[in-house]
Amino acid sequence: MIQAAISADIVSSSSLSLEEKSVLNQRIRHFLSELENDKTTIQWGRIVKGDAVEIFLSDPHKVLRTALRLKTLVKQMPLNDAVEGTPELKNKRSLFQKYGIRIAIGLGEMTVADKERDMLDGEAIYYAGRLMEYQGTSQKGRAVVKNTLFFKAHDDSLTQQMNVLLGLMDVLLRKANARQCEVLYHKLSGKTELEIAEILHIKQSAVNQHSTAVGWNALEQTVLYYESLNFKNDD
Repeated sequence: MIQAAISADIVSSSSLSLEEKSVLNQRIRHFLSELENDKTTIQWGRIVKGDAVEIFLSDPHKVLRTALRLKTLVKQMPLNDAVEGTPELKNKRSLFQKYGIRIAIGLGEMTVADKERDMLDGEAIYYAGRLMEYQGTSQKGRAVVKNTLFFKAHDDSLTQQMNVLLGLMDVLLRKANARQCEVLYHKLSGKTELEIAEILHIKQSAVNQHSTAVGWNALEQTVLYYESLNFKNDD
């Protein structure tokens, strides 16, 4: 049975202050708790080594939306502008604001997905984990990030197709500011523009403007297309 896993790590997490790390950690834990409370499918996640996240989803159709929700959740995180440091530190903090988190999606069969024993093993998490291992953030001593969304499945054609789409989505998301990411997060969560306006205490027209500016229609169509796919070995 095809299932899904996410392996992710925070970009330039070492540049965040202790308070910022604590707030971000709490936000991610709340997000993971929401995932687990969705009784329509089996899904759960964990924070690993402080700045990495792993998520298991029994339904592979939900993994792209989940990955984008995690991405926009992290990118909406405000940083303290008063934090001082070297040019290198400032560069790393700017990378966090621009990219937020790198996310690898793996599809495949899982041999172990045991929440009680905190164990994940199998093709999906292996694919996702290997993808993250291949990604580097330094080049000649300088912090560099090129892409932040990756995909791997046993089906090479699907892998190639999804990486093209994720590359385009990556370009849109790296341009999104914190407020736009808040709007995207709630849209990906199924909220209407009126509901989002009430949550963020802004006008509905502002929600629509933020959505348009960040290319929501293209993002939504990509997510809906992925969710319509028939994966091999689906039950």
